[in-house]
Amino acid sequence: MNRGERLYRLQCLDSEDDITKRRLAEVEAALRQNEVLQETRRAVEETQTQVRKLTARQQNLELELKGLGDKISTSEQRLYSGVLKNPKEMTDLEAEVASLKRRRQKLEDELLEVMIAREEAGERLAQVQERLKLIEADWSARQAELIAEQHALQARLEELNQARQALLPYITEDDLAIYYNLRRRKGGLAVVCLQQDDTCGGCGVVVSPGLKWQLRQEGLSYCSNCERIIVLVQ
Repeated sequence: MNRGERLYRLQCLDSEDDITKRRLAEVEAALRQNEVLQETRRAVEETQTQVRKLTARQQNLELELKGLGDKISTSEQRLYSGVLKNPKEMTDLEAEVASLKRRRQKLEDELLEVMIAREEAGERLAQVQERLKLIEADWSARQAELIAEQHALQARLEELNQARQALLPYITEDDLAIYYNLRRRKGGLAVVCLQQDDTCGGCGVVVSPGLKWQLRQEGLSYCSNCERIIVLVQ
């Protein structure tokens, strides 16, 4: 390889290294979290909490209704047993029974609403749990794919590093300094090829005959427009 070809080879290695590192970062970020999975888990937890609250409320209402029913039964037995002789006492007891029955009716209406809400929440819970099951299965398979890709990317980065280390001793310090400076200033692209239409592979400007002659003689030249290193790759 001549001087230009070595720099172009270094550029190819570094460009692939950049791309591989970006993809590795994406894969590792994906492995750390899955927004859809987390949202679905939150939905399951929230629905479970709602079902528990409605179940507890239903149980409390049923207990309260049982207590009211017992109290109404006891009061009615006393009212119709003939034990009471005082008219006012009988009137007061009748009013109390009527009030207890109104309270019971109100609780029965509330219980019906709670039972319906609990049934609907239970159906929603079954739906989100099934959805979570499918998402977790898909995520498990996807995670295995991501882990395999992560390992492949890490292995490729090691290969690129080894190839780079093997190439660096054959590039002069001056050329490396220019290369690194251009990489920093030109978005990572320091070395480009001369295109078939005699244009710069970096900016598209036509290369002058003088630069083309320099390319053939020295293996590289510099674009008069974007300043990148232009090489002639056979």
